[in-house]
Amino acid sequence: MISITRSAESKAAVLAKAQASARARIDESITAARRLYITTLPGQEMIYQAKENEAKAYLVLDPEPADLDEFPMLAAEVGVTAPTAYELAQIWLNMAAQWRAVAADLENLRLTAREEIDNATTVAELDQIVADRLT
Repeated sequence: MISITRSAESKAAVLAKAQASARARIDESITAARRLYITTLPGQEMIYQAKENEAKAYLVLDPEPADLDEFPMLAAEVGVTAPTAYELAQIWLNMAAQWRAVAADLENLRLTAREEIDNATTVAELDQIVADRLT
């Protein structure tokens, strides 16, 4: 009886280790995919969020403001990425929408894979889940 219990514990430990490895491989894959669309510069996500917030605030104003005193991110980039604040704000909102679509797809893939990994009962199942998700 003791050897059967140890064997079951050993199989459970092997499965748990394989699940952890599968989760790590999926996370590494999602990280690599995200890097195709976003920068890895520290704090850049906050800058992108500030740009999106400014763009939303700017575009609801009618008429457009005479200056950009209330919009430092727009003021810093207008003339570089786009010739006008209006065009720049549109670009930023379009980029944010595109990112959300990609992010939603990647998050669905990550969460679905994790659920499958958590429900797997064999190492072979885990190998197949990872293989299916990484192709």
